[in-house]
Amino acid sequence: MKALTIPIAVAALLAVASTTPVSGHVSPGASLEDARVRAMRDATTVFIASLDEAQRASVLGDLDDTRSRTSWSNLPVSMAPRSGLSVADMTSAQRVAFHAMMAAALSSQGYLKTATIMWHEDVLRGIVEGTLAAMPDGDPPKAQGLAFAENYDTEKFFVKIFGNPGDSDWGWLVTGHHFAATFTVSGGKIAFTPMFLGANPQVVPQGRYAGWRLLQHEADRALALLGSLDAEQLKRAVVSGEVDAELFAGPGNQDSHKVQFGIKASELDPLQRNMLQGLLNEYLGDASDEAAARQRDTIEADGLETLRFAWWGPTDAPSGRYMFRVQGPSVVIDYIRESSGDGQFNHVHSILRDPSNDYGADWLKRHYDEAHGR
Repeated sequence: MKALTIPIAVAALLAVASTTPVSGHVSPGASLEDARVRAMRDATTVFIASLDEAQRASVLGDLDDTRSRTSWSNLPVSMAPRSGLSVADMTSAQRVAFHAMMAAALSSQGYLKTATIMWHEDVLRGIVEGTLAAMPDGDPPKAQGLAFAENYDTEKFFVKIFGNPGDSDWGWLVTGHHFAATFTVSGGKIAFTPMFLGANPQVVPQGRYAGWRLLQHEADRALALLGSLDAEQLKRAVVSGEVDAELFAGPGNQDSHKVQFGIKASELDPLQRNMLQGLLNEYLGDASDEAAARQRDTIEADGLETLRFAWWGPTDAPSGRYMFRVQGPSVVIDYIRESSGDGQFNHVHSILRDPSNDYGADWLKRHYDEAHGR
């Protein structure tokens, strides 16, 4: 890859990174997206500059490295090893710069979801260890469980940067258990798919954080839309009373969009279409306003006839086992409730994809084939 040139002013940027946000200021007449791209570039450059030589070697990759760019997963790290630099191996100053890099690309709601999912790993670990504590010492399943619980760690998230942030085309990937975000900058445009968010437990059932819930508004918006459908609309929207988890558009399943399911947006009334738009906005709004606006324009240009809403599972069990999808040429949203190990389904996986431009593939004129499974 091309050698990375660190600006002379980067030392000054590093000195104030912990207290001063990167402004992304551009000359008069430039677009807001130009400013966002510059903010992302500057924050990423500051992060890279904070690393030592060995850390940079693990973080920096080639934009054409398809294997690394698609090596993300929602599984625990021991089940799906990640490449790049882990948060655990960063100093405090490097963590500050790392979070500034993510904040420059995400909206306030997207950054909060991301940071909460990372923090939530420690909550999950506490729940698992509390359950295991009641088991007798020397019990093999207890030892195995404690060893596996080490996966649940807010520091076990990994970052990889592809290309040179000073160039026209570059990107980054952050991934760990229940989280993966890929951002691509190409010719002044920002792509932010695929983006995977998950949580277990989705609603914390007990203890200090009882009642805290993650990814709730995604479900609430879909349930509200489902509840607004009349009997005939429900027949078109509900694909099956049972969930088919193999359809979920997770890693290695990027072609799941090729079969169309559900009711067309053109078959919804104006209020229902507004509710569908609200569901879309919940997902698009995790990226910056500028990136979300570009993606929204692309989806709208595809037309109402191409956009669909589909449901699997019971329609009257908000905490039960169900899956929904929003689907079009430029968007696939999947949300599924999985088993949480306590006989409930307090465990969710959610993903946003763009079949036409995941990883910025269309803009970069490259093909990215996810060869691995979930």
